Amino acid sequence: MTEAQWVEFDDEPKRRVFRARFRRAVPLVLVIGTASAFLSRGGETPFQTWGWIAVPIWFAGTGLFLAALWGLVLLQTRPFAIDVGRQRVRIRGRTLAFSDVDVAELDPITNNEPDMLSLRFGRRRGRKISLLVREGREAAITGERRAALLALIAGSPITRPSSRHDPEGTFARSNFPGTLDKVGAASVVCDPPQVGEPGP
Repeated sequence: MTEAQWVEFDDEPKRRVFRARFRRAVPLVLVIGTASAFLSRGGETPFQTWGWIAVPIWFAGTGLFLAALWGLVLLQTRPFAIDVGRQRVRIRGRTLAFSDVDVAELDPITNNEPDMLSLRFGRRRGRKISLLVREGREAAITGERRAALLALIAGSPITRPSSRHDPEGTFARSNFPGTLDKVGAASVVCDPPQVGEPGP
């Protein structure tokens, strides 16, 4: 039996992008969240009801919301790994065969974010992982990781979805924007489209 040779994928590039976004958004969210103590949809505002104590309470509540949101980001960007020799992939703590991976799609599907583009893949009705493929204008996956990811794609049954009205998937690219087939997913890994460019 082949010994496990896991190629670990580092989530730091994606977390770096999210940290930059958080740094830009946190002050605004904290100000708006705290200011909401002075707003009401009808009746008295929290400030009118509780006085100045409402301000630190609202500030703390907004901070807790941001902390929970950051925890969700960390959960969504947990590392994963590929074992090419045994044709296994580890997605969020669960090990799957390459043959279980049947969906790949651009994230975001519009490819309109200048700082990043991700490839989301996994099981159509199950666990998925979102992997950063472009950071700014540069490819984020190179070397051993790129080779492992291409091996996963080659060994998987990734297809675009089909519909009842288009069982052959002739118009799948239009009907399911952002979805990819095996050739398209490999193309995105090797040469990620730049901002605004359509996916393959």
